[in-house]
This record gives sequence, C-alpha cells and structure tokens, in this order.
Amino acid sequence: MPEVILTFEWDGKTVNKEAIGFDGKTCTEQTDFIEKALGAVNQKRRFKPEYLRQTKQKDTRLKY
Repeated sequence: MPEVILTFEWDGKTVNKEAIGFDGKTCTEQTDFIEKALGAVNQKRRFKPEYLRQTKQKDTRLKY
C-alpha cells in the first residue's frame, strides 16, 4: 500500500517528504498538494529508481 512520510526538522523550516510504494510519476501526482500546502513547490527533489518505472496501464484495446 503506498504511503507518504513527512519528517519535520527541529529548525521548523525543513520538511522532508518520502513517497513509498508508488511507481512512475504517480508519486508526484499524489503528493503535489502537500508541497502546495507547505509552500514548498518546486523545491529540490531527489527521485528514487521507482520514479523511472512506468506505471502499469490497463489494456484498453478491443479484442476481436
């Protein structure tokens, strides 16, 4: 099950966000609202190897 972990540093200014269990860009899609709420949009991001994985897409082709 995907989860997001927020770590607040003692300085009160630094928040680290870690998305676990997401594939591809779904991590940023599902956590952008957190960055916006904290006013940290477009801050320095470090992506895990899972970010480069493509999400599984449902096959919507018609089969005859």
